Amino acid sequence: MRAGIVPSQAEPTKRITVSTIRRIVIASLAAASAVALAGCDSDQIGAAVVIDGDRFTVDDLQNAVEHAERQDGFDVEAAGGMQAFQRTVLTRHIQHEIFLRLAADEEIEVSEADIDDAIDEIAAQAPGGDLGAALAQAGYTDDAFRAGVADQLIAQTFSEENGADAAALTQVLVDLGNELNVDVNPRYGTWGEDLSVSADTGSISEPAS
Repeated sequence: MRAGIVPSQAEPTKRITVSTIRRIVIASLAAASAVALAGCDSDQIGAAVVIDGDRFTVDDLQNAVEHAERQDGFDVEAAGGMQAFQRTVLTRHIQHEIFLRLAADEEIEVSEADIDDAIDEIAAQAPGGDLGAALAQAGYTDDAFRAGVADQLIAQTFSEENGADAAALTQVLVDLGNELNVDVNPRYGTWGEDLSVSADTGSISEPAS
């Protein structure tokens, strides 16, 4: 034994208990949550997107996704995977809100009867006159499809009344999106001038189910 070292006087080894580890983990998670929330606008917390101050919540998004998933024939892999499909649903919602603003600004009226007639015309071109399988595979619920048809009718009316080609219409929609301050939760991606939600931020969104 080396001189100057007395075992009985050495400092006892400190033991890290399970409760200590638990406190450390909880504290770390709390700190991480605080950092994540600090990067979000207060209106954006709990929202998948905020459009002109109106919140489309994460729950709203999940409900829409789950509704699409329950349709016979829906194929999430064909839709690019769950994260990509979430962005698709968000894109459809944002586009519809922009088209509704365009209709309001231009006093364009699209009735439910107009939508019914347009759907009948589209269905007439489908094999057997049945759109169900194609819509389910693409993740369109009835409500989402009707909204999309309404958007096309608004676009058609605006273009005819203003002599606008596709590029001019797109720019009008981009400008309206900017006016509406479309603010997508970063967990799902970013809204761009291509009028879609892209995964530029590296989406970390979780599957709906």
